[in-house]
Amino acid sequence: MYEITDSSTDSPLRQRIKDPGEKPKLEQHLGSVNGSSIARECKTTGAALLAWAEIEPWRQYNRFIIRSYRPASNSYLKSISSLGYIHDQTVNIYSHLLGAVGFVAAGYILYGLLSPRYHSATWADVAVFGAFAVGLFMCLTLSAAFHTFNNHSRNVYDLFFMFDMLGISFLIMGSFYPSIYYSFYCEPGPRYLYWAMITVFGSGVIIASITPKFRHRSWRHLRTALFMAMGLTGIVPMTHAALTFGVDQANRQMGWYWYIQEALWYIGGAVIYVAKVPERFAPGRFDVWGSSHQIFHVCVLLGAASHLTGAIKGFDYNHDPSTRRC
Repeated sequence: MYEITDSSTDSPLRQRIKDPGEKPKLEQHLGSVNGSSIARECKTTGAALLAWAEIEPWRQYNRFIIRSYRPASNSYLKSISSLGYIHDQTVNIYSHLLGAVGFVAAGYILYGLLSPRYHSATWADVAVFGAFAVGLFMCLTLSAAFHTFNNHSRNVYDLFFMFDMLGISFLIMGSFYPSIYYSFYCEPGPRYLYWAMITVFGSGVIIASITPKFRHRSWRHLRTALFMAMGLTGIVPMTHAALTFGVDQANRQMGWYWYIQEALWYIGGAVIYVAKVPERFAPGRFDVWGSSHQIFHVCVLLGAASHLTGAIKGFDYNHDPSTRRC
C-alpha cells in the first residue's frame, strides 16, 4: 500500500516560500496554503516526492502535474529503484514496459501460428513483420527507459529523451513496411516507391532527433507536428490503394480500416498530449493517474495493436489460395 505524508524536513519549497516574491507564484501553480510545504514522502520506501516548484527546471515540462515528482537521483540504480513505488512517472514506465513484454509474447505466438499456415510465405513476410516488431519494441523500451531515468540528471535526461525520439521514429518507419507490402503485394513499383519515401522521411526525422536544438522544449509542438506529418504520409499509399482497388477491396487485401483506426489512436493521443488534457482543467487531480501523457501511452499501444491486426489480415489475404491475386 502506498501512502504519502507531509515531509517533516525543511524543503527547498518551504525555504522559497519565505521569500514573499515567490509565494504568489507557488500558490498559483501548487495551491500552497499558508506557506506549508507540499513535499511528500512515500512511507514504504522513505523516498521523498517533490512538488513542481521543487524540481529542477529541466523537468518542469507540465505545470499542471503538481506533486509526486521524484528527486534528482544522479544514480541509475536509484532511478531503477523508483520502479518499486508510485510517483508521477509510474504509469508512463509500466504502460510501455509491460506493453513491450506483451507484444514480444504476442509476436512469438503469432510467428508460431502464421509461419506454417501458407507455403507461399517467404522471408519477405518475416522481414516486414520483423521491421514492425523491432520498431515497436524499440519505441516501447526506449520510452520506458526515458521515463525511468528522466530524474537522473540533466545530461542523462537529454540522452534518454533523444532515445525516446528515436524510438518513435523507428516505430513509424517500421509500421510502414508491412502495410505497404500487403497493400501493393502484386505491384512492385508503388511498393518500392513508398518504401523509399518513408525510409527517406524517417531518416530525416532520425537525423533531426539527434540534433540538440530539435530536442529543446521550445520545439515541442514542432516535434509533435513532424512526427504526426511522418505518420500522415501514410495517407498517400492509403489513398492510392483505395483509388486503385476500391476501399472494400483495399480493406480485404491490406486491412485498410484497421490502419484508419491506428491513425485515429495516434492522432488522438498526440492531440491530448499537446493539449495537456485532462490535467489542464484540474491541476493536481491527475498527478499520478490519468494524465495526458499516460493517455497518450495507452493510445500508442492501441494504435500498434490496430496496425498488427491489419498486417495479419493482409498476410492472410495475400497468401490464402482462395483470395490471393498473384
